[in-house]
Amino acid sequence: MVMITDLLRAKRDGRAIPSEQLYQLASGIANGSVSDYQASAFLMAAYINGLNSEETLALTEAMRDSGETVSWEPSLSPLADKHSTGGVGDKLSLVLAPMAASIGIRVPMISGRGLGHTGGTLDKLESIPGFNVNLSMEQFREQVDSLGVCMIGQTDSLAPADRKLYALRDATSTVTSIPLICASILSKKLAENPDILVFDVKCGSGAFMTELTEATELAELLVRTSQLSGKKASALITSMNVPLGFTAGNALEVQESIDIMRNRGPADATELTVRLVSQMAEHAGIPESEQLCYENLASGKVFDLFSRMVEAQGGDLEAFESLPQAPVIIDVRADRTGYWYGPDALTVGREVRALGGGRFRIEDTVDPLVGWAQEISCGSPVENGTVLGLVHASDLEAGKLAAARIAESFTWDRLSEPLVLSEVH
Repeated sequence: MVMITDLLRAKRDGRAIPSEQLYQLASGIANGSVSDYQASAFLMAAYINGLNSEETLALTEAMRDSGETVSWEPSLSPLADKHSTGGVGDKLSLVLAPMAASIGIRVPMISGRGLGHTGGTLDKLESIPGFNVNLSMEQFREQVDSLGVCMIGQTDSLAPADRKLYALRDATSTVTSIPLICASILSKKLAENPDILVFDVKCGSGAFMTELTEATELAELLVRTSQLSGKKASALITSMNVPLGFTAGNALEVQESIDIMRNRGPADATELTVRLVSQMAEHAGIPESEQLCYENLASGKVFDLFSRMVEAQGGDLEAFESLPQAPVIIDVRADRTGYWYGPDALTVGREVRALGGGRFRIEDTVDPLVGWAQEISCGSPVENGTVLGLVHASDLEAGKLAAARIAESFTWDRLSEPLVLSEVH
């Protein structure tokens, strides 16, 4: 066994760390024998000197193996999951999981809460009264095998080394290290033990990767590391300069997801979901998957699977659809005639968070009713005075402030970029 101080010295001096030492590090972080200040020193050394592809793979697998990994019945249909790097209005997981299940792919999805200005899948799901995201691993496995889909939060036994390093990365300003991001994402996803992984790497003002070069580097590293871990993997790099779909805010996004599953949702969110599921299907050898996805939306099969998942996890969709609107709704109008590119995604995300739709501290309570709801698609010609969107707020003054800031962020007379910027295989 190497002394942790020797490992830290080697990485401080820019030397590569052998795989067995990274396993020792991850195990020590998980069981507490490696202190927080030593783990922080490793993070800073890795941030400054980098991790090569072998180190990234070894750290990822060591963090995966620091806790429980899920075992599955191999004779059943293929298992696939999707990870998004986070954006504004990104509700795709709620539709993607039952859509993939509807074409014969099992989806074991372990999701997270809101991070900064981006929304979290668990917060969205918990806006459905009664929905339980805290199932045991046994309940998780049983539901995936019987229904084809289950969506829960990370358990204490899953990748515990990552849970500690995740918090320390924030405290040590090492969040933006691409190898550390890759290891964090994949340690949890690989612990689910799927056959297939697809990634939606966001790029733009509302994403954590604002430049295409950074987004491409992360996408390539995620795909390559997944493949080296024995998984079929691919990625889409997608634009996040304006919100995805029409809504940002937990209950608003769940309702929009239901609209998509009832075949009347916004085109951009629908098309991107189908494209991601089609990547899963291509890896699984399922032909004509895009047509099948649209047929299952039109027939109600996707919504039926979502409804059954909600019921299986204690949720009440009727109670959700009876929820009141936020007490304050303020319209935001066009102040000119022209081509409306849309609101800045980062601004919308920050304002929804400030309204109570996200957290500033872990103990904060999220208000599911607040948010932003567009009335007009981004990239549309509009007349002066047209209502472009609505701010949903719990307080009049806070709502007015959010409306003013979102209006100030509007971009005009600029052509919209493609939603999918590139692919990585």
